[in-house]
Amino acid sequence: MKPSGILLITGGIVLAVVMMVSMFSTGGEADTSVTSPVSVQDSSACIASKEYMRSHHMKVLEEWRHDVVREGDRIHETPDGRVFEKSLNTCLSCHSQNRFFCIMCHQYANVKPTCWNCHLLPTETK
Repeated sequence: MKPSGILLITGGIVLAVVMMVSMFSTGGEADTSVTSPVSVQDSSACIASKEYMRSHHMKVLEEWRHDVVREGDRIHETPDGRVFEKSLNTCLSCHSQNRFFCIMCHQYANVKPTCWNCHLLPTETK
């Protein structure tokens, strides 16, 4: 084999090793580039506290879906007497200040919800 061929193969191997090391190396630190999701402008209008909604919003949405589709119940009344329509649009009416609210929060939490299999993404139009 010619010296140029050996040099080419050696260079390719070195390049592959460098790429593999850089792909799998984190430098011993966690990725801190992920920013916290955006917050809603006025959380006092929400159906529940911010803390509750952060941890239970999917449960609320699933209950609402069941109530509306199976029971025909479209009205949600809070313990303090406020009334809301059981609809994803109710949530998006406040959270639409940032069209990427849902996407950013779910990316931050590293979850992949299936809501958008049936509903339009907040970034899409009808």
